[in-house]
Amino acid sequence: MVFREAGHQLWVYGHLIGGDRVAGDSPFDFGSDGLVGLSTVTQIGGELLSGANALLDQDNSYGAAALIRQMVEVEYLAWAFAEDPDEATTWLRSQRDERLKMWQPRHLRERSQGRFRGSDYRHHCEFGGHPTPTGMVLLPCHARGPAVERYEIALHGTSAWEYVSVAAERFGYGEQVRSVAEATGLTEAIGAWREDDRLWHIRKPDTERFDR
Repeated sequence: MVFREAGHQLWVYGHLIGGDRVAGDSPFDFGSDGLVGLSTVTQIGGELLSGANALLDQDNSYGAAALIRQMVEVEYLAWAFAEDPDEATTWLRSQRDERLKMWQPRHLRERSQGRFRGSDYRHHCEFGGHPTPTGMVLLPCHARGPAVERYEIALHGTSAWEYVSVAAERFGYGEQVRSVAEATGLTEAIGAWREDDRLWHIRKPDTERFDR
């Protein structure tokens, strides 16, 4: 999967190359803590997307919805790193109490100044984040099929990928990430999905979400 491969490449570069280790700034002895932070979020995204698709293949829409909710949080983080690469360094070095103060989804939505809608995140929490009656439609033998979950995977996966690509460019590794996308046919797949998926045309978000 493209997130896994790109994340692995960014991890190798971040581990080996950069001034943080030489300057004694990295608590982990990495070359670039920021690039490792970006690679970590990218790899987490890859595992979530792979898991969600596997669950849908097993007709487990509810389980997939829980992972998609987490993918929305990956999207938020990728956006923050694309806006300011130093955020990836801060995130990687943060302790739990610091993350609770500034890295929760609501904090990132507030910082995004409307780019991410709280209603969208609440929707994911209702359907897959917490056990609620709303999630009933995702259970076996109920009304909703997997098409909406496939759409959400494509929607949030594509958005997160585009933010990862911008962040990688700002770290100086945009070409490496683009090569992964080209080798896997991802760029063409995204274009074809946006052209052909009826749900995209019915439910697509504001266009500025993808301006990058």
